[in-house]
Amino acid sequence: MGKDEQPDRRPRRQRRLPHRRSDRIEALTTWGLCSLAAVLVVVVALAGSWAHNAASDEVRQEHGDRQPTVAVALSSVPAVATDRGAPAYGDVRWTAADGSVRTGTAQVPPMTAAGNEVTVWTNDQGELVAPPLGSEFPLVMTAMAVVFAVALGGAVLVLARAGEQRLLGRLRAAEWEAEWRRVEPGWSGREGSERR
Repeated sequence: MGKDEQPDRRPRRQRRLPHRRSDRIEALTTWGLCSLAAVLVVVVALAGSWAHNAASDEVRQEHGDRQPTVAVALSSVPAVATDRGAPAYGDVRWTAADGSVRTGTAQVPPMTAAGNEVTVWTNDQGELVAPPLGSEFPLVMTAMAVVFAVALGGAVLVLARAGEQRLLGRLRAAEWEAEWRRVEPGWSGREGSERR
């Protein structure tokens, strides 16, 4: 080759492996599973947002419907409740918004002595009600909704992936069998034995 001659530098065409039908189906189902996972992320976010908003509305409603009221303990409350973790209850007396004096049993702090003031919760009619939900309630409900949505969505993805693998296994086995029927006579030496 002379100085002016250059070797042929045409880009070589890359050889691609033949794509079997099962390979094309696997590519499609993999894209489908990825899309399903993306949808799952959106659904989890929506479920968490919905749960948080619903729980926040419930907390706001309870705080609007219930008022803290000062009451007087009529009986002493023991230091420890009978059941572990159970709240302590005692008899109390309070004055309702209409001016009437009422008595009842309400949740009070442990070791409350008779005559001590305690805070109880009443509704608009002056009746005793349970304390309103705390500010942690929306966070707990959001976490529960997200965990449930992730678990349910994960189960759907796992089942879809298992179905995909089962389908592809059957399809590949059929392809291998067809290919073997085509190639086997040449490998076994039977090819052309009928011609003799």
